[in-house]
Amino acid sequence: MAKAKLNNSIFSILSETVKLYCVNFPQFAKYMLFPVLGQVIGLAWIFGMANIYTNNLPLLIEEFPAFNDFSTIVFCVILIVVPGMIVWMKAFWDYLVAYGALNSMTESAISTGKVYDFPAHNSLITQKTIKYVGLWCLYGIFGLLAINPLLWVLGGIFFIYFILIFQVFTFESDISITGCFKRSFELIKGNFARTFIIMFVIGVFTHFLFVEGFSVFFDFTKLTDLTVGFFENWVTQIPLDSINECLINVNHGAIILTPLNISQFLAYLVVGFIVISFTLPIRSICWTLWYKVLSENSSSIKGKKSSTKGYKKVKKLDKNILDRATREEDY
Repeated sequence: MAKAKLNNSIFSILSETVKLYCVNFPQFAKYMLFPVLGQVIGLAWIFGMANIYTNNLPLLIEEFPAFNDFSTIVFCVILIVVPGMIVWMKAFWDYLVAYGALNSMTESAISTGKVYDFPAHNSLITQKTIKYVGLWCLYGIFGLLAINPLLWVLGGIFFIYFILIFQVFTFESDISITGCFKRSFELIKGNFARTFIIMFVIGVFTHFLFVEGFSVFFDFTKLTDLTVGFFENWVTQIPLDSINECLINVNHGAIILTPLNISQFLAYLVVGFIVISFTLPIRSICWTLWYKVLSENSSSIKGKKSSTKGYKKVKKLDKNILDRATREEDY
């Protein structure tokens, strides 16, 4: 398949994003299945098993006196939540890796027309695990600082300037952690407004419209009721009376918490998490295309110092991925 020629217009980037995602939807959905549902299942196991154990603890103490010991209780809690914790941690790590691997898959889709060999794409990221973890830690520090309401505007601005750090990490070899942030800043500089528009459009669809649409689907299929019931069994153990007394003093009874409305809110958060996480490929495709456009434009400026000076050449798609992707077999 001939390599797609990218246009630097916003419409071209968004339309190509939709095209690549729809054509390769089965592969992207399959790839995200465990990273997303694994986190949900892991947390459900942790809280569900802990809730069952807590509810049955009085009976266990009555039948088995050995349970009437704090050390035994703590040991059993740890024992029953460990499987869920392992599943959650593995899924969470795979989800973080996806931020880089999906960029490589986008390059594969552009170059070969296929998304193929997930382990090979993952290895492009995991072979630099320490540096990748450092990138996430530095990114997390910026995120924590931006939680401060006084820094929301400044944090939002820097978020846009640093939005291409994972693309830089994936495609530009031997670049430092801080270099990823610097390179992203250089690429976005002069393209801030267009980057903001792309982010806004993608954000509205993946963080709002899709979430609302799938919330209706969950309601129709009764999955919402199932999720609410799961949370309600756990929320009933929270001392809401004392919390509501404090709320009454603060807002004069305008907000009263009940197990039902808390459970409904948590169920909506779960739906939102699943939908937003499953649409990560859309965002990765979009920002990879935008990175490629800005990178090519910055390299083609004549008579000026190239913004790529000081960085090594942009990494080509792994030859093994290309070889396997061009095989005449179904995937």
